[in-house]
Amino acid sequence: VILAALLGAVLLGGAKRIGMITEQLVPFTAAIYILLGIGILILNAQALPEALSAIFKGAFCPRAVTGGAIGSLWQCLQVGVSRGVFTNEAGMGTAAIAHGASNVRHPVEQGLMGIMEVFLDTIVICTITALVILCSGIPVFYGTDSGVTLTAEAFTSVYGGWASLALAFALCCFALATILGWGLYGIRCAQYIFGEKVWRKFVYLQILTVIISTVLKTGTVWMIAETVNGLMAIPNLIALGLLTPEVARLTKDYILESNITLTKGRK
Repeated sequence: VILAALLGAVLLGGAKRIGMITEQLVPFTAAIYILLGIGILILNAQALPEALSAIFKGAFCPRAVTGGAIGSLWQCLQVGVSRGVFTNEAGMGTAAIAHGASNVRHPVEQGLMGIMEVFLDTIVICTITALVILCSGIPVFYGTDSGVTLTAEAFTSVYGGWASLALAFALCCFALATILGWGLYGIRCAQYIFGEKVWRKFVYLQILTVIISTVLKTGTVWMIAETVNGLMAIPNLIALGLLTPEVARLTKDYILESNITLTKGRK
């Protein structure tokens, strides 16, 4: 109920309030999380080479390749893609709603920001999380969906009980920012389909959805989320394929424009 009330207060304030809140929450929280993670890696530096070796051996050993390609190809694709989409929205087309509202000199500049977003979110933060778990020495039960419990145990084993509180706070901030972002996406899509005046009704509907979702089983929530994400990704990926020539044209134009600006600056 508290989360729903916060959500409603921010969403009813419009896009500017959403942007103001998320730009305060996400960078600060991400920085704290990264610093705590790097601290664990420094304290357990002796275990880092073994952890990296375990990742590459587990991914590329013959057993993993044959098992993934023959025994569980569909499951690997389903779980891998669905979880990957949750980390960065790449391929779904939703992030374009937020990026499209930016004020930049050239659209490619914002596209580069989108690429950096994926890199920081997935490559940096997710890699740090994996290494923290592997270097902390806690038991990892492969094949089970441990969720955030595994990460919390890793942080607690090094820093003590207060780390679980810090992690819970970080997750709350990330979750609130995520819900706010998706709220903005939903408002924009509802306005496009039903008209400008529908946005308040959509906000009230999302507030109700937040309350209902907290009492659903986790498996049910994942199933619903993965289904609707797939419904968004399929048409968007087709559109991306059709828009490839336009992306190439804009990229060439940006490079040419940047070279001209650089040449003038040197003169």
